[in-house]
Amino acid sequence: MLQPSRGGRSRYVLALLVATSVTLLTLDFRNFGPLERAQQSLREVVEPVAGAFSSATSPVRNVWHGIADYGEVKSENNRLRDEVAKLRASTVGEANARDQLNAILAQKGISAPGGGPTRLARVVSGPPSNFDNTIRIDKGADDGVAVNMTVVTDAGLVGRVKETTRNRSVVQLADTRGFAVGVRLVGGNAQSTFIARGQGPGQPLLLEGKIEPSLGLQDGTSLVTSGLDQSLYPPDVLVGQVAGTGRGPNATGAPPVTVPGGQLAPQQNVSVKLFVDLRALSYVTVMLWQPSS
Repeated sequence: MLQPSRGGRSRYVLALLVATSVTLLTLDFRNFGPLERAQQSLREVVEPVAGAFSSATSPVRNVWHGIADYGEVKSENNRLRDEVAKLRASTVGEANARDQLNAILAQKGISAPGGGPTRLARVVSGPPSNFDNTIRIDKGADDGVAVNMTVVTDAGLVGRVKETTRNRSVVQLADTRGFAVGVRLVGGNAQSTFIARGQGPGQPLLLEGKIEPSLGLQDGTSLVTSGLDQSLYPPDVLVGQVAGTGRGPNATGAPPVTVPGGQLAPQQNVSVKLFVDLRALSYVTVMLWQPSS
């Protein structure tokens, strides 16, 4: 008997597979119920396994992406930090420039007595210690600044020039212990003059001597430099306000002391609060004025 050839058998198997495939595809397209249920069952078995595999490998994939993208992320973070730093610096720089401009403009109208010249100076260093109650400014002898010249701001007296070099000066502050300035009242008995003396850094000045009640000295009374002949300071420079008398609408001290007969006793230890905050100086003005000999 003749045996079928191997080539014929192969063609038979191939034809059978093609026919089966066409049949399955046809049934699938027609939503054949048994086949669809078989596919659903197969998906129910395979999908949990695939999901578990994805979850198990997710950390590994995340780490891999982190390693692969680390350089790019770091570069972007650095760029963002640089932009934030530049924006912050720009904002701070603008605020600082406004503060300096305002400080300069506030002193624009200051002039020495008789409309004399002045020099605007920048404070380059503050008081180094309580034992050296001075500031340094960036104007010196080359700018016409000399020892004993008066230093002010728009708020009033700062102090006087103590030392000079060609382009720097040392200014002694008005609250230095022993610092003395002649002052007079603004309003009231304007002819009455006193000596206001420094008591130490951060402390108010103190009016020397006994002050008679008839002068009408009250808390809140303003004082200016007296400008008497041969005074170190020009006249009418703002100095400060009286405090500690216990008199007047602005009184904050102890009530006035009376003597037998109900008379007010002379005032002692009357303090003067400076108008200028000597610990917050950025620009000052030097009056190119010297007392007449």
